[in-house]
Amino acid sequence: MKTVIGVHFWERQVRLCICDADSVNIAAIDLPSDIKRLNIVANDFSIMKAYEVIDRFVNEEMRVDDYALVICVSDDTGLKEIQNIYKCAEEFGVEVIRTVSETMAMAYFSYVEYGLAGPVMMAFVSPAKLGVADFFLEEGNVEKMNTFIAGRWSGSSIYKTEFLTTASRRFFDDTESEIVICSGTMDRCLQFDQIFKNYLSTSNTFLNRNIQFKMIDSQCVIEGIGFMCGKLEGREAFQGLSAVDTLSSFELFISINGNMYPLLDMDKLVPLLERIEIEKYPESEKAYDDIRLYERRGMSFTEVSRLNLPKEKTEIYYRKPCMLTILADENRNMELRIASSLVEDVLRFNVYDYAITGEQMEEKKESIADFITKILPIVDDLEYAFKYAQDEDNPYTQGIKKTYNKAIQILEANEVTTIMGEGEPFDYNTQTAVAHVMDDELPDNTVKQVMQAGYMYKGKVLRTASVIVAN
Repeated sequence: MKTVIGVHFWERQVRLCICDADSVNIAAIDLPSDIKRLNIVANDFSIMKAYEVIDRFVNEEMRVDDYALVICVSDDTGLKEIQNIYKCAEEFGVEVIRTVSETMAMAYFSYVEYGLAGPVMMAFVSPAKLGVADFFLEEGNVEKMNTFIAGRWSGSSIYKTEFLTTASRRFFDDTESEIVICSGTMDRCLQFDQIFKNYLSTSNTFLNRNIQFKMIDSQCVIEGIGFMCGKLEGREAFQGLSAVDTLSSFELFISINGNMYPLLDMDKLVPLLERIEIEKYPESEKAYDDIRLYERRGMSFTEVSRLNLPKEKTEIYYRKPCMLTILADENRNMELRIASSLVEDVLRFNVYDYAITGEQMEEKKESIADFITKILPIVDDLEYAFKYAQDEDNPYTQGIKKTYNKAIQILEANEVTTIMGEGEPFDYNTQTAVAHVMDDELPDNTVKQVMQAGYMYKGKVLRTASVIVAN
């Protein structure tokens, strides 16, 4: 059987774990400077580079050739990012057999190591993110009940913290958990401890006033993953343990030809089988049906997947009452089925597949993006030429500057936007931190300087901006 290795990206390192009988061995590797970021799974480049670093270490230092990975992600990691982990792994040639959230790894560790039982709240705090979720631990089963908070966190009071939904705040206040287990960076854990106690003392809605706060080392995450690796390898010491996770920390919606329908709440567990009814299947005015899956993150919707299905496959359902069935396995591979009592056939397709019809349009978009990416180094050279010229007033220097400005105008006219962000909060989705410096005049996690501009085309990041971040 393959050796199962756990992975957690933490504090500009990748932490690895391997299960040995009834114990867990841990190693840490420094990440290359160009991918030292708060969210390593944010884009293809960083995750592929991370796989390369991991593979080299596993082969050369651990002397393991045949292995599979369990990757731990932050609680705000959505379905699109998780599927990207699997996609990039397949392209690189390594197997990822499971992804797990940081709070789930904490809960798994707490059950094995401390013997906790019943309802327990887990909080994992990184320098810029906070994940808080409720779990129920009983008889070898670690089950996530609700995720309350998952995303960016400034360290402000819980009253100002963005819950996933309005229902999340209610579930948070109604929790039956008797203890909050908190882990992450020391300063942020202490900060969360203080604001949580302030919330308890001032809230009129939080029910369990006797809830206790316990802080544990961040190593609990990688050890919890190690216990899971032991379970997946069939180690006797970890048999009988199971982890039941939700499909997503966010609510899911499906759009069919522009009509939006609520699909799944954020408490749905995997494996999953869920059905919703549509009174009338909406007709498409295009040559294909446009079906999209969204996660609602706060007040915005993030597109997870888009399918352009040939009209000849779907038009038999037009204006008919339909049943949509969504199925998902533990790796969050999803299948969507469309059925109607008035139609004999059932339409089935994988959510992450793209049908042929409409594909040409997507390929054209990709080819434009590829072309723009190829000319960005030329734009960079023009920018560097006038920025670092010794004589700014020289006619040649001024000519280069005008050419650069003209290039930017052409890019903007074709829906390409420049990513900068100096003096603004660091955004891991559009920026890569190439260095971290101390600066008392700037708020924590603020971009101090842009070393290389990034670019975005029609909402897609072509290249992240390389920035220096103040801590």
